[in-house]
Amino acid sequence: MKNFCFNRILAAVLILLATATIFFACSKSTEATPDTNANDNKALAAASYEAQASTLYDDLFDVTLAVGDEQGLNTSGRKATSTPGQFKLGACYKFDIDDVTIDKWPKTLTLDFGTGCTGTDGRVRAGKVIITISNYIMKPGAIINITLDGYSVNLVQLQGTKVITNQSSGTTFKYSTKVTDGVIKLDTLTFGYSCEKVITQVEGGNTPFVTEDDSYSGTGTASLTYPGGTVVTYTTKEPLIKALKCAWIGKGKADVTFDQVTATIDYGAGICDDSATVNIGDKVKGIILPR
Repeated sequence: MKNFCFNRILAAVLILLATATIFFACSKSTEATPDTNANDNKALAAASYEAQASTLYDDLFDVTLAVGDEQGLNTSGRKATSTPGQFKLGACYKFDIDDVTIDKWPKTLTLDFGTGCTGTDGRVRAGKVIITISNYIMKPGAIINITLDGYSVNLVQLQGTKVITNQSSGTTFKYSTKVTDGVIKLDTLTFGYSCEKVITQVEGGNTPFVTEDDSYSGTGTASLTYPGGTVVTYTTKEPLIKALKCAWIGKGKADVTFDQVTATIDYGAGICDDSATVNIGDKVKGIILPR
């Protein structure tokens, strides 16, 4: 009889523990109020949205280097030696340049992905990207202006202007990037977006004619504006490391603040995958970055 009672008590305790574990799966603290949990959850969601927006607007830098590599506009007019099927942007987009004269600037490049063109990175781009370059992309002082026309990535629509300025010196490749008037729709919400970042090449500098081995470190700030006007701020906490051949940031951390609650996005330890985590105190949420 004692064993029977003991087993029933033990079973009840285990059920209670399991319930508590599920309820507090994202938190070790039992002192959080409903308001605190609600605010934390909003900050977690905001961080997830910001991570998605950053990924897709950062991709425009990759697109620029990729087309520059393919068309011989990164350095000294030399084209990549890859076959079209190996190009990052795929072989199904249409390319147009307003002036093919060597060493005559500026040049305007139009990339027309039509209703959808799948790159070797798995991203399905649609619409047009218009890129105006003042000189070879990897030449110090070069300025690249990017505008979008009906552009989307995996059905996520993006608007806005991105300016990339080459701030390189010596053997160090460095760029500043600025997004203005950004608009992006995630889930059912349409956000305003802007950012300013500095990107420094940390790998691949010894092979200027090859971009496949390039890796970059990024720092900076961004803001995501909700439809109601609430602004989410984003600041890099640890440099964000991304290999050009990888679709996602693989390492680094960024703080995202929403309504005075700060969450930290942790992009991992350097592995090329689409996973990241968002942390607020003891709360942890896994997120999947967009391809």
